[in-house]
Amino acid sequence: MIKAIEGKIVKKEPTYIWLKTSGVSYGVAVSLFTSAKLELGEVCELFITQIIKEDAHLLFGFTSTSEQRIFELMLKVSGIGPATALAVCSSLEPDAVALAVKNGDIATFKRVPGIGEKTAKLLLAQLGDASFLATTSANPANNEALLALESLGFKREAISLALSKCSSSETVSLIKEALKILKK
Repeated sequence: MIKAIEGKIVKKEPTYIWLKTSGVSYGVAVSLFTSAKLELGEVCELFITQIIKEDAHLLFGFTSTSEQRIFELMLKVSGIGPATALAVCSSLEPDAVALAVKNGDIATFKRVPGIGEKTAKLLLAQLGDASFLATTSANPANNEALLALESLGFKREAISLALSKCSSSETVSLIKEALKILKK
């Protein structure tokens, strides 16, 4: 079982890359969040989830273990396959998924392509336990920004969504970026 691959990105599409290592190029499906962090020609390491089917060996790569964990949890929900699980990872940051599950927020999951009301309810029913929330490793800067924005009166769901769209990794910058999004 492949757990991680380190190599050079030799081809990049929005949700698919070729990762060359030791003379072999691997085709790896990636989320939009992971893709945004990768540059053509750079050397990187991706955490891999390998899915073996009768007719294919599929590799899914992630820059963070929390995103990989969300992908793997989605696959455990009946009726959700790799394409839909990757759509969730492309649409929602791990913290936003955890928050949506915690709050029972069907609307957040319905915004993901391929997920309707029935599937969103199923997701919440199957992932709604406390152990799910413990599996996501939140960024300390995100937590600080979340608390600061909550103290300003913004709702947690709106903050989480805004933070998922921010690119900064420092608390002050995150707050500034999120405020611009929240004021729209």
